[in-house]
Amino acid sequence: MHRPGQGAFRARRWLQRATAGDRIPGMSKSLSTLSLCLSVSLLLCLLATLPLGLASDDVVVRPVEKTLSSGMKALLWPRAGSGTVLIAVTVPAGSQDENPEMAGLSHYLEHLLFDGFDDLDERGVTEAFEGLSAYMNAFTREQSTVFFSLTPREEAVAAAELMVGMLTRSTIQPGVYAKEKKVILEELAKDHARPDGLKEELLRASLWAGTPKEHPVGGTIATVEATTREEVVRYFKTRYQPGAFRVLLTGDLDIGGLEAVLAPFAAFEESKPGAARPDPLSWPGWGRWVALAPPKSEAPKMPPGMGGMPKGMMGAMGGHGGRGDGGTLEIVIAAPDALDRKGNEMELVARWLSEATGPLASALVPTYANSVEVARVPEDPRDSLDLRISAKEGVEAGVLLSRALGALGAAAAGPADGDVLRMQRAWEAERAITGQRLHYAAVYYGDALATTRGSLADALEPRLISGEETRSAATALLKGAASRTRAAWLGKGGPVEASDLPQPLAPEVKATARALEAGPMGSLVSTLPNGMVVGILPETGSPVFGVHLLVADRSLNEPAESPGIADLIHRLLPAGTMLSGSTALASRFERAGIDVKAADSPMIPFDNRYHTPSFSYLRIEGPSVSLEDSLEMLAEMIRQPAWDARGWEQATKSHLASRKAGNRGGSRAARVFRQALFGENHPLARAVSGTPDAALPSEDEVRAAWGEYPGGYFAPNRLILTIASPLPAEQVLAVVGDLFSSEGKSDPVRGPYPAPAGSGNAPSIALGETPQVTVLWGRLVSVAPEDRAALAVAADALSDRMVAVIREEKGLAYGLGAGAGMIPGGQWILSASVGTRPDNKDEVVSALEGLVAELSAKPIGQKDLDRLVNRDRRTHMLRSLSAASRAYRVGRVLFEGPDSELLIDDAQYARVTPEEVQRAMKKYFVPAKMLLVVAP
Repeated sequence: MHRPGQGAFRARRWLQRATAGDRIPGMSKSLSTLSLCLSVSLLLCLLATLPLGLASDDVVVRPVEKTLSSGMKALLWPRAGSGTVLIAVTVPAGSQDENPEMAGLSHYLEHLLFDGFDDLDERGVTEAFEGLSAYMNAFTREQSTVFFSLTPREEAVAAAELMVGMLTRSTIQPGVYAKEKKVILEELAKDHARPDGLKEELLRASLWAGTPKEHPVGGTIATVEATTREEVVRYFKTRYQPGAFRVLLTGDLDIGGLEAVLAPFAAFEESKPGAARPDPLSWPGWGRWVALAPPKSEAPKMPPGMGGMPKGMMGAMGGHGGRGDGGTLEIVIAAPDALDRKGNEMELVARWLSEATGPLASALVPTYANSVEVARVPEDPRDSLDLRISAKEGVEAGVLLSRALGALGAAAAGPADGDVLRMQRAWEAERAITGQRLHYAAVYYGDALATTRGSLADALEPRLISGEETRSAATALLKGAASRTRAAWLGKGGPVEASDLPQPLAPEVKATARALEAGPMGSLVSTLPNGMVVGILPETGSPVFGVHLLVADRSLNEPAESPGIADLIHRLLPAGTMLSGSTALASRFERAGIDVKAADSPMIPFDNRYHTPSFSYLRIEGPSVSLEDSLEMLAEMIRQPAWDARGWEQATKSHLASRKAGNRGGSRAARVFRQALFGENHPLARAVSGTPDAALPSEDEVRAAWGEYPGGYFAPNRLILTIASPLPAEQVLAVVGDLFSSEGKSDPVRGPYPAPAGSGNAPSIALGETPQVTVLWGRLVSVAPEDRAALAVAADALSDRMVAVIREEKGLAYGLGAGAGMIPGGQWILSASVGTRPDNKDEVVSALEGLVAELSAKPIGQKDLDRLVNRDRRTHMLRSLSAASRAYRVGRVLFEGPDSELLIDDAQYARVTPEEVQRAMKKYFVPAKMLLVVAP
């Protein structure tokens, strides 16, 4: 699980445990009931009822920071819409500030402050907050105690007055003190009955042995029993100095309204700040690690500070900790002096390290670890980075630690600009959502509010951080960090006594791809070990990306008994996955701002660029910040298909419509033409979407044809993924490698196709009463490399003359044209097509023969040639307007190879002469060898 910061991580774990019905350690009793703690279900209901809408940009108000005469700092942050105000106060009194002999004192005091002040007893305080319809609670951390109230905006001033009384004038009566001690001892007993809670305490005690952080926040039974009322009162008077408070006021009031809520806190004189906390780097244990592995059969030897736990509790833990079957490794890296007041830069480094595709997971998961969690821990006087690694069963502790240290060292170069931009976008959204869920905001922001050494506003609402700043922070934090690193292992093996950290082991070089090499059209190309070809077209600075996935040899890979099933497979790609149904997946596309096109649409005229038996496709385009998200969703669609009923219905409906469209006019004529050239059962002659009368494949048949990655229809050695990318090519390649790699090695596979076995004779087709027929005239040829540019211009010249004569002069047609294109194997198909009324077909054929004879008899004029060449340039321009189209062109060239007509560039066209056009026409467009098909 991603840990965006210790406060947020704890808040999320808090909510997860809440749903399981656990008591939340460090949370005080609620004042809305007489019970010790407000039922978590009620709390979740409160969260659910808070409004989720965000204000538009033009009404968002930036937080305003104030420093009061006492030295107290406050942040006023208007957030309209909820009718509610959050008052959160952090006090610099946490478990780290306590006498170890009385560990848990801060948490004990947190409870006691709810029990009365001035002339109000416990019941009076409870009823006072209830009378305001206010929810009040608190929690304790290592360096702070946070009190917060959620109150109707019209009662916020009164709630603030009550909070000031609690925090500065509590009486801590002897009877209440004794009663609360019993309550806390019961709480500790309950917490210790949870194996997970005990694991956390054991790990902490081992990791921080001999330091102020070794004891748990709540203390132990022994230390709580030893705590005296006099010590609590002294601690209260020492640590609860108003000048050291940090106050967050946020919610549905403007700045003026929030200033009124702040007024009760402004009544204090200047107070001396508490003693500065010691630098944690002065503590013992840095550069060292230790292991703790309790046997299953008996309670383990207690680490220092853990005495007083109930007997029998430790046996429930088993021999190791963490999720999965291995142990748990925790690593802490203290920030160097260079990162003082650079907590936000550290936050981005932590987010990057914690990602599933980040440097740690890539190096450790799944070979050595089940999971990796990383969090920045904001602390005074220096922040730290906390790593929690759940080990794979059987992995030795020392090996895992060496691998982790090596991966951290290798990550010192930091993230790429695209990663930084994407992470900041996600972090901003997370803050926006959390900030308006006011109750959660106190838990989320508490640590940062309490410990920041700079601006409160900057800590809670950071400015935009550049990639260079983030990389500098990564280098400062991770390079040469051994003397600032400590670790502890809970599981089998490892050193019983503290030992020096092992030498780092550099990450294993994973065969994610061969090196990027120069490719066609300015691209960079690599091939994954599993045979998947990746082409990246660098477009640095572009605001958008384009992704094109080409599946080679579409019809060749279909089951012979299910022609057209590939079309249905593609239409099912956006129909749902194991993670999202069709509607949820569409919503994810929409949130990411991306457009996904998985198949041709028969409802859109001329949407047939991909309607070919040679390959199938999927294309995605969207804003640059969503590129990695789009690749993740692409991999998810291919590797984890799970369409729902709605998705199946939509896909089959459009598939059947495509079948009908493929059996009419030009599409039907093209299929008949190809059957005559190649043979009726040749893969290149099959109906791309299937024939109208064929049965619709069943869902089981589709699943069988789809197969399971890395096999089946989307076998990686038949995939060509091309990306017009605004992000660095190496970064994109690494993401692709993580998402699409698989076991086993393979070279790319293309074909092989059977040799053409057509009759070469035009079939006779009954025209019936059709109002229009398609006249298709063409042949299959092998083209010499030196003739390709001239032949392409010759096809354009024929098309130009067809428009001028057949349509404009004779009025025999509306839709018509000629072309030349390559097929798998390197041969080209030359064709001329005319849609006309049945009575005109003979005249059209005669006109075609005459035009070919004309262009073969003499060269075209230079002026006409220049116009055709410029028209080709225009066509290239128009077909390269979008990033996805540019990615498509690169993908097709990588599929077709050096013989592709797309490799004929403007310079080659410009060198073509009229005489070369004439020779190409005469050599290749031979009427006697042309096959004629007339189809309704």
